[in-house]
Amino acid sequence: MRKIIALILIFVMASTSFSWAVDYNATTNYLNKQSLDQWGILALYSAGESVKGKTLPKVDCSNATTDYEAYILGGIPLKRDVSNEVSKIIKAQRNDGKFADRIDGEGTDLVNAHIWGVISLYGVGEENYDKAKALHWLKAHQNKDGGFPVFTGMQDSDMDLTAMALIAYSILGLDEKAEEVKKAIQFIEKNLDKKESCETIAYYILARIKLGLTVDKKLYNKLIAYQLKDGSFRHWKKSSKGNYMATWHALLALVDYAYQSSIFTRLYERHEVKT
Repeated sequence: MRKIIALILIFVMASTSFSWAVDYNATTNYLNKQSLDQWGILALYSAGESVKGKTLPKVDCSNATTDYEAYILGGIPLKRDVSNEVSKIIKAQRNDGKFADRIDGEGTDLVNAHIWGVISLYGVGEENYDKAKALHWLKAHQNKDGGFPVFTGMQDSDMDLTAMALIAYSILGLDEKAEEVKKAIQFIEKNLDKKESCETIAYYILARIKLGLTVDKKLYNKLIAYQLKDGSFRHWKKSSKGNYMATWHALLALVDYAYQSSIFTRLYERHEVKT
């Protein structure tokens, strides 16, 4: 699989105008040298790298729903049995549709706990939760500017979280014609140059690919501008050193762009649960 992706990336590089080529192998090599968490494992897996023998942080002692959601997305590449974590997340969905902040079903503040509940369950093909209520809750917490806040009730919208919400919207049945999707895209487009970071650009690419939208070469080149010669990616352009978090974000987006297919869709198609 890695050779196939590399060939696709060669074609992408040949047809994309930027000052120096993407060193895909250097990026995976950089990540392989890091202390990996669930996200680094998922990024390497998406790129066709072997993740055999990699370990996941335990979640048994955690009460944070996001830890369970991340565990699922890191566990799939390792072929872990994540049915227990899936069951707990489903039980953590509240009556109003929100996936609670805490795995015991309490907590209504964290928007990302809800979004990643939707995404993680989709990754294992799980449909046995109230998707209609989940969508209603997400719509109800979109700000007037089209963006999404980190905490419910805040009017200050976050770029990264808005891109994540677009992925959840797609999973919950909305497409680019939906007003909620249009407004979220408009918010990102309006603010991207003002609040740009490697992760923001990567998430926006991931969101557009999930929605089946074209990724402009200018957006792709924005991401590549963050890469250093050792294959790592910087968080900010002014940074001189690579950043682990920025790098796994970038690799996920890089591979999605090469495949023109979302990593989350690929997980769903491979691990779909028939209900």
